[in-house]
Amino acid sequence: MFLFQISNYDDPALDTETAELLRQRLEAHSRSALPGMWKVTDRMNTYAKEGPGRRKRQGRYRVYAGILIALGIFVLVPGLMEPRNPALIFAGAAAIIAGLLELLLARKEKTAAIPASCKKEAEKLLQGRRAIDWRNAEAKIAFDETGMTISSGEKRETVPYSQISEVFESDRLWLLLYSGEKALLLQKKDLVSGDAASFTARILEKTKGDGVE
Repeated sequence: MFLFQISNYDDPALDTETAELLRQRLEAHSRSALPGMWKVTDRMNTYAKEGPGRRKRQGRYRVYAGILIALGIFVLVPGLMEPRNPALIFAGAAAIIAGLLELLLARKEKTAAIPASCKKEAEKLLQGRRAIDWRNAEAKIAFDETGMTISSGEKRETVPYSQISEVFESDRLWLLLYSGEKALLLQKKDLVSGDAASFTARILEKTKGDGVE
């Protein structure tokens, strides 16, 4: 059994993570509707990440980084000598910082961009959650063998797993879609019973078992 004691959605990091979860949902729907297009896209992305294009890009980043850092040192050293020249110090430091950033680009893969529509939808979704003081709402959400139960005071709503269509996960959140297009945003910190590491897999197992694609 998994039990959530709902608390306030006041963490600023939730804005970006909610938008990312909505991007995942948008991509999942697109993949379902256009599998052929995504097959080609995935091949292109794999080639860009693992093929010679990626190695060439990383090589360019390293060359640019080396040039910028060397240039920065060349300019910075004379600027630090007496009498000191603030303009040379600033220019040299800026070139070194730019070179270090290029090195980071050589190592870090670019993450998928979040569409503006997902950011706008995330803002709207969180506004609704943040308009409520959940500390006084006594809201709990439980997942057991029969389904999901949402309770607040004397109000209770039971949702069978057959009505849960999708679940997406980020570092701090889960996004569940159920009963059509209803969205449930669960904070991992609110999980008071159950293993967070197995939550997504367990929900997917139960929904598939109840006939949800």
